[in-house]
Amino acid sequence: MTRADPSLERARAAASIETPDHEHSEHVAFLALQLFDQLRDRFHLPPEGRDLLAAAALWHDCGQFRSLPEHHRYSFDRIMAIPLKGFDRTEQLAIANIARYHRAAEPSLRHPQFQRLPPRFRHLVEQLAAILRIAEGLDASHQQFVKDVLIEFSDGYITIYAVSNTYPSLEVEKAQARAGLFRTVFGKDVLILPQRIESV
Repeated sequence: MTRADPSLERARAAASIETPDHEHSEHVAFLALQLFDQLRDRFHLPPEGRDLLAAAALWHDCGQFRSLPEHHRYSFDRIMAIPLKGFDRTEQLAIANIARYHRAAEPSLRHPQFQRLPPRFRHLVEQLAAILRIAEGLDASHQQFVKDVLIEFSDGYITIYAVSNTYPSLEVEKAQARAGLFRTVFGKDVLILPQRIESV
């Protein structure tokens, strides 16, 4: 499902990068932006981060055409290989890094592609990659069972409710398993819980 959203529309206008499961990519991008919007004020996320996250989320799986086990690395290469209209090269490098870190190893200065980022972008990339990891987990089945997310803030931790009209056990499990970077970057524990509604 292609949604009308200014950040997603900017990414779509920047380039046409094919992914193996268009619906999954669009849905992960939607969930990632929902998380971003609810986290923005609490963690002072910069407005420009929303567009970077949208693009990275749309294209995070594009490297699967080269290799499934190492697709995060090839997603970085693919995003860097073509011009992105409306994004400068630093923004493009940030997008590629966010996509690269949607799974597997966490951002590290030992990695040349992360080291190439200007220092002011590195923490933002860590934050956005942490959000993308959870969003990707919330569509682990590629079936779009999680229709929306709601965040509740508490002392020392946050609760992310996976809103669904079924019981998205796989999605809750995978999102919880992928929350480690979020805990490191934002300094908050994360609890993922299902919230069932009859119609969404």
